[in-house]
Amino acid sequence: MCFRRPALAAMLVGLLLLSGAGCGSTAATTSQPPAATDAPVLDTARVARIDVPDQIATSDTLRVHLSGTVGPNGCYSLARIDKGRTPGRLTLTPRVRPPTADDRACTMAIVPLDTTHVAPPPFEPGRLAVRVPQGNQPAVTDTITVTDRP
Repeated sequence: MCFRRPALAAMLVGLLLLSGAGCGSTAATTSQPPAATDAPVLDTARVARIDVPDQIATSDTLRVHLSGTVGPNGCYSLARIDKGRTPGRLTLTPRVRPPTADDRACTMAIVPLDTTHVAPPPFEPGRLAVRVPQGNQPAVTDTITVTDRP
């Protein structure tokens, strides 16, 4: 009987300490609203090549085909293509959404990039450089002749 009372007392003290610690942390957790999560930082897709026509008219719609990889596994996806256009230059940056904590199981296959971007007219006559930045790698580029004759 002597052994049971100290053991029972120790269990009660431990239970009280644990329940008290739980109440304190619960009150602190629920007193503040959850922090808003920032949008994930987007990566740049790895573009191996771009396909463009050799020549277009100033009034033609330009189609730029991008080939490469979106990511190393199925958790990566193409989010968007950022566009920048100045006279004589079209810059396309394919943005990739990396995996997040709420992603489920992903395929282990490499995700290919196989998409076509459409740039509407008008274009300035002359040379048009199409440029796809690649982060710390050299940009992928090609040049098109824009003519004012159809």
